[in-house]
Amino acid sequence: MINRHLNSEIAYFCKSLTVEKEDFSFPLPEMLQSRLLVMERIDGKIVGIAGTSRRNSLFLVVKKEYQNQKIGHKLTKKVIENAKKKNYHYITLNVFQSNSRAIHIYRKFGFTILYTNLMGSRKNFFMIFPLDCKGSLYKIYLLTAHKLRPIIGYIPYGPTLCVHIRQLANKIREIFLR
Repeated sequence: MINRHLNSEIAYFCKSLTVEKEDFSFPLPEMLQSRLLVMERIDGKIVGIAGTSRRNSLFLVVKKEYQNQKIGHKLTKKVIENAKKKNYHYITLNVFQSNSRAIHIYRKFGFTILYTNLMGSRKNFFMIFPLDCKGSLYKIYLLTAHKLRPIIGYIPYGPTLCVHIRQLANKIREIFLR
């Protein structure tokens, strides 16, 4: 668990974000619970932070005045390395379509856009980065589930992949056997 001093330092960092809040909306409590939390400091102050939420969803924020210095790249790399060490199967993320800098970083690492949705009035990309074979299967499942959702209806997204794949296969079978 994060100690109190670091906890307050991260809270101060989040409060100091002004312009960045346009492209980053991740709640502080969930950020503090990340098992893969990494930070970049310059002159002892946090200038960037990254990690994953409980659902393996990556978050990354770098203060505006420190962008274009490869800090986002460095933090993303650290999170991916830590995820591999902890045997994560995949990492997902949501990013606003207008945040081209972040999208550029994510694509360099191999994240792929699965689909676009709306968050409020802004277009949002849902991206995934498989870390192993199970992660690749999950990517295929999410793509299939998203494409078939209008036909089949609700399809659960979650960590029990094999169960969901079987449920999806059964629903597809039902449609074709009617």
